[in-house]
Amino acid sequence: MKQNFHPLLLLGAIVLIIGMACNLGGSPPPTPTLEPTQPPPPTNTPLPTDTPVPTDTPAPTETSPPPPTEDMSSSQSQPAPFTLDSTTTTYADGVYEVYAPTGWAADEGTAAVSFAEPDGGANGFIYLQATNTGYELDFASFQRFVEAREANFFGSYDNYQQTTSKFNEEKSLAFVAKTLDFNGIPQVVETHYDQKGQIIYAIDFWVDADAYDAYVPVYDEFFSGITVDSKKAAQANVYNWVWTFTGPADLFTIKIPTAWRYEHDANDTTAVDTFYSPDEHAIVQNVAYDDGTAISKSEAGAFALSLLRNFYADDVKITGDKVQPDGSERLTWSSPSGEYSGVSFFESRGTTFLLFTVMYDDAYQDTYLDTLDYIISTYDVP
Repeated sequence: MKQNFHPLLLLGAIVLIIGMACNLGGSPPPTPTLEPTQPPPPTNTPLPTDTPVPTDTPAPTETSPPPPTEDMSSSQSQPAPFTLDSTTTTYADGVYEVYAPTGWAADEGTAAVSFAEPDGGANGFIYLQATNTGYELDFASFQRFVEAREANFFGSYDNYQQTTSKFNEEKSLAFVAKTLDFNGIPQVVETHYDQKGQIIYAIDFWVDADAYDAYVPVYDEFFSGITVDSKKAAQANVYNWVWTFTGPADLFTIKIPTAWRYEHDANDTTAVDTFYSPDEHAIVQNVAYDDGTAISKSEAGAFALSLLRNFYADDVKITGDKVQPDGSERLTWSSPSGEYSGVSFFESRGTTFLLFTVMYDDAYQDTYLDTLDYIISTYDVP
């Protein structure tokens, strides 16, 4: 159906193991890299903190308005920096129908499309991205989705600063404005979030800070003319947008859904990196322990089992144990009392012990298993 836009159970176990880590070095903040069909971030600029950002942006109506006319453009105090096509075009296999910016280059991906302004403008860039969350999230989970995407997608840019963050619980909407530097140029980025069933749409508008006022009216016209087809968007894999995370001391890399919250805890011997799905029913965690003493394979196995039984579940039941081609060992396990399950990989590299685990509440296995299997496939220890 086409639509228009309108403007845990596992958690206790994770708290325990993070507490353990504090009693057992640190990694830098993650640097997002977009994967793999996602268009690259705009080759434009960010906005300065003194650039006015509107306190609200009118939501588009149920019926798409007509495309902008010459009279509409001439009503502006200055000529519009760009125009929109007079007819709509569909993109991303029918997920979006929009009045595209005339002359801007379109780049399509899975449930996503971007529009980049030609050289000579103010680095205008529009990015539409749909995420299939598997089922409709409650409002608290929707908030966590937005906050995590903002942190992982934009947080590593120089001079990043949020200037506005608003949520509408009744309509499952959010609006986040920020300033940042892209290639040393101040830029304004505004993002609209709209949850429609199991799909969350994110629409990013980028422009050079000094051109913000001129671009906003046409950006608003573009936004109000968007039509989406959520049934087609739901054909995408659950949480298909990922970024590459590099662990402490470059010990490992892994691809994680962009909208999953990241937490880091460390002391002199242990670093714990944890990623939570927005609803917190699925968790990915890596423990890196190094006290300067080499750990034998037999010691590593005993240590891994101790962690599983003492910190993940005291009734953990090992249902599979297999040595992997790279020398690591895979344990498949479940907790009957906790009603959650997981897969853990452990290995020793010199004096470093690594325990990598994915977990999910059993009731959400169908939602997360494919996503977690993909995450496992991307885990790499050099």
